[in-house]
Amino acid sequence: MCDNGATWPCSALFSLGRADNIGDSQIHVGPAVWGRRWGGVGMPNSVKICLLGPTEITGPDGMVELHGSGQRTLIARMALPPDRAVTRPALINALWDDAGPPAAPKTLHSHLAHLRRRLREAGLTDLIATRDSGYLLRVPEDAVDVTRFETFSVRGRNALAAGDPKAATEWLRSALTIWRGEALTGCRSSEWRQAETIRLNEARVATTEDLISARLALGEHVTAIGELEFLVIQHPFREQLWELLILALYRSGRQADALAAFQRARATLIEELGIEPGPKLRRLETAILTADPSLDQSVIPGPTVTGHRLRGRLPVPLTRLVGRDTDIATMRQTLAQRRLVTLTGPGGCGKTRLAIAIAAQYDKPVCFVDLAPLTESHLVPQAVADALCLSEQRGRGVIDSLADHLADQALLLVLDNGEHLVGTCAQLACALLPNCPELQILATSREPLHVPGETVHALRPLATPDPDTAHSYQSLLRYDAIQLFLDRAQDSGAQIGTDEGTAHELALICARLDGLPLALELAAARTAALPVRQIAAHLHDRLHTLFSGSHVARPQHRALHTTIKWSYDLLNPDERALFRRLAVFAGDFGLPAVTALWPHDDHAADLLGRLVEKSLVIKETTAPHYRLLDTIHKFAAAQLVGDELADARRRHAEFHLALAEQAEERLDGADAVEWLDRLAGEHENFRAAVAWAITAPDATLALRLAGSLFRYCRLRGHYGDGRKWLADALDHGARAPDDLRAKAFSGAVTLTFLQCEYEKAVQLAEQNLDLYQSLGDMHGVASTRLLLGSICREHASYQQAMDYHRSALEAFQAMDDAPGIARALQLCAFTAWLRGDFDSAATWARMSLRRFENLGDAESIASALMHLGAVAHYRGDNTQALQLLTKANAISGHTGCLEGIAWTLNLLGLVHNETGSDEARTLLEQSLTLHRKLGDQWRMASVLEALAAIACNERRWDDAAHLLSEARTSRTAINSPVPTCEVPRYLRTLAALDAADERPLTIPQTAHRAK
Repeated sequence: MCDNGATWPCSALFSLGRADNIGDSQIHVGPAVWGRRWGGVGMPNSVKICLLGPTEITGPDGMVELHGSGQRTLIARMALPPDRAVTRPALINALWDDAGPPAAPKTLHSHLAHLRRRLREAGLTDLIATRDSGYLLRVPEDAVDVTRFETFSVRGRNALAAGDPKAATEWLRSALTIWRGEALTGCRSSEWRQAETIRLNEARVATTEDLISARLALGEHVTAIGELEFLVIQHPFREQLWELLILALYRSGRQADALAAFQRARATLIEELGIEPGPKLRRLETAILTADPSLDQSVIPGPTVTGHRLRGRLPVPLTRLVGRDTDIATMRQTLAQRRLVTLTGPGGCGKTRLAIAIAAQYDKPVCFVDLAPLTESHLVPQAVADALCLSEQRGRGVIDSLADHLADQALLLVLDNGEHLVGTCAQLACALLPNCPELQILATSREPLHVPGETVHALRPLATPDPDTAHSYQSLLRYDAIQLFLDRAQDSGAQIGTDEGTAHELALICARLDGLPLALELAAARTAALPVRQIAAHLHDRLHTLFSGSHVARPQHRALHTTIKWSYDLLNPDERALFRRLAVFAGDFGLPAVTALWPHDDHAADLLGRLVEKSLVIKETTAPHYRLLDTIHKFAAAQLVGDELADARRRHAEFHLALAEQAEERLDGADAVEWLDRLAGEHENFRAAVAWAITAPDATLALRLAGSLFRYCRLRGHYGDGRKWLADALDHGARAPDDLRAKAFSGAVTLTFLQCEYEKAVQLAEQNLDLYQSLGDMHGVASTRLLLGSICREHASYQQAMDYHRSALEAFQAMDDAPGIARALQLCAFTAWLRGDFDSAATWARMSLRRFENLGDAESIASALMHLGAVAHYRGDNTQALQLLTKANAISGHTGCLEGIAWTLNLLGLVHNETGSDEARTLLEQSLTLHRKLGDQWRMASVLEALAAIACNERRWDDAAHLLSEARTSRTAINSPVPTCEVPRYLRTLAALDAADERPLTIPQTAHRAK
């Protein structure tokens, strides 16, 4: 069997399908009819398609005898996902990449005809259906082993997140049992196959990590150690595996061995990559040394989409959900049939909490995006991209990039708190849903999106008793509002009486608060300090006064405002003052930021703790961060006015300026990744700080802030934000000191160059050069010359580029500027090997490597190793090249630098091609995929030309011609010729095509220019 004998977990037999209501009961559709329900009417139920290993298909008459890689590729492409029309161009690209040969449509038709004949012989008639848009494979979803693997993995991950490691273990073990070898074995080596193989392999490792996490949660520490020891050998740079091994050893009573394992991990990372362990591993070592009791807790991983980790993880609630069973059942039924569902209701009614509960039970991966911190509508698509870890692409809009990324992804996207951005959320849904057939959106908002196909579920307040009717304590327990209030009161440590008087007060409180969960929770938090009678009297006595605000607001809004204002009035003056100031934060905030916001010398931490205790501030469980609920934040913002508002905004901006300037000094060091992560967590606060700073009387604040953030924006791909912040700061600070303007100009030049706007970058650089020269700032002059040289290098003006770089190098040497010298040496090496001067390049690259190693700059170390690997390759020493490039690729992978990974894969592909390895084409195709994602047309052209050379060696003449044609198009668009070191291979490719007489070609102008 293609599943390798895998079976469904017993606990899963009745939980995969949607819930169908019959009378008052629910019957869950199980796996026996799962495929028929999702596959459609008339589909064969005895078919199995196996892709996680050798590509196979089995029908009622046995295994189908597939002939050749073409038929296997067609089956695999149509099966991912099944029962979805795949266009003819998509099938052609899977077979040949790009447009294929001129006769590709006819050849595809022939392939499909032969494939249909093979399927009929195995009893699978009409399995392939023709549609106007292409072809589809008419099979149930669970007929494909990939679907089962992904479903089991998601179920297991969700069970683990929900605190059920036993069920998680069953699901995850069943998922991994499905694998029989390398995915998509027997399919053609195309860009599509390489992307799918990477995705599936990453998902396999992620599922393995989740399974071990679940086993540790079950106490299987001793038995997991052996497996983990093997896994860290297979994946020595995967820090989560080291974390699990260390934790398993510690929980097995082997504290010394756990610390030794940490030292092994550290030695591996330092010796192989030249970097220290990440912050999580270091914190784990500290926790073991101090015997931190939290180490006895289970490890809960975040969700994934096709194996890729998400920033937009589903929050894990700390309290149980009360009174929403009917809503959950209804919403799950709706989501089984609809792709866009909006959960509406007044603020504080529990929309977010319900959405989390629904998503936690979902079969698909889930990405959670909180829109509450956003203040501008155009930021919504970027927030979704950030949650999906999707980098900004050159030349592509964010929405287009999202559509490309999610085109074949099964995902539930939760857009939370979108009422202030309804129009943009509606536009995003309209753009994504038609182009992403496996995407579903669950939105929470106070009003519908008004999008065609939208289903709206209005969430009502919890049921409350009539306070004018006599109730016993027992009779009150059938009301959801009462249950929620008592549940939260018990959490706060209160003892609630069960007498008739107390029952009346409970009914009165819940009725006065309109059954709104947020209001009930805030009130219940006070039961530890006040008896129920006083809470009820307080609400009743102040009711008229607190309702005397806006009479046009809905009653639920007025009731929520009543509760928040009541809680606010109970605070002492210092607590109120701090609470108001917290409104300046956009999203999360930490204790240091709160301390900076407080105008007095002490007590900020104590005051914040009291606000947490009183349920006005939420403390996150996964990080030492805090936040205000949306409705509470709005209330606090309404109270913050006048001089106090101006002072809070100024302190907020000054704190984030200090953070940005501190981080800027650390971005070249060994802890750069940790600092970048910290800055990323403050991105929305930086946006708010810049927005205020460009209106402040002191224009230097905006220039310093934007100038300090540009390297973060560059390294993390926030080119658009960085350019806008710098442009706004420069406009606001037209009369600011020239040194601040010059630094901001430097950032603007860099980000403009990275977005391939070369002419604009040159104009800005020349202006900046004049500004630095007028200041007498030789460091700035040298840095600007390095940028001008880089622009010349990409246009193959090598001598001019070298003149710029050498001039900068001499200036940095005169100033004894170690980082500047290292950068200039590296760029000299880069330019030298591109133009074929390998001896000089090797010398400069070795010098830069030594300097970067002394500086501890991991990103630049990887670049220097990459340059040395390139030199070794072009000199013919491919053994040394392989060692250098493998090490460089590992470092880039650890730091998450996609550009570095793409570059080293490119060069590794060339090395493997020279040594006759079959991996060459695969490596180059992986590199091409990454360069396309980055939008780097300069390197795309070189990789396409390298693939064309391989195509000629394999006598795939049409493929070679098409690859060269695409490369020429890219080079023409950016006015960049073939680099000198690549010209010999390029000319050999042209000559081979001419000799084959497959199509007449002449040497393009770009080749002559390169020569």
